[in-house]
Amino acid sequence: MRISPILSAALIPLLLSGCVASKIITAPFKAAGTVVETAVDATTQSQSEKEEDLGRKVLADRKNQRDLCLDEAQNKEERRNCKDAYNRYD
Repeated sequence: MRISPILSAALIPLLLSGCVASKIITAPFKAAGTVVETAVDATTQSQSEKEEDLGRKVLADRKNQRDLCLDEAQNKEERRNCKDAYNRYD
C-alpha cells in the first residue's frame, strides 16, 4: 500500500527530533529577516558616510577647477600659479 504524500509529509516532523524540525521550519523566516535587514542597511546612510561622500564631492570639484585653470593657462607662470593655488589644501 502506498502512503499518500500528505500523510508522509505529516509524519516527517514526528520522525525528526524537535530540534531539527524547528530549525527546518524557522530557517525560511530567519533568511527573510536577514534579507530585510540587509535591504534596510543598504538604503540608510550614516552621518560619517554622508560626510565621506561630501568630502569626495568637494575634492572632485576642486580637481575639476584646477584642471580648468590649467587648461586656460597661457604660459608656465600661470600653470604654476594654478598648481600652487589648488595644491595648497591637498
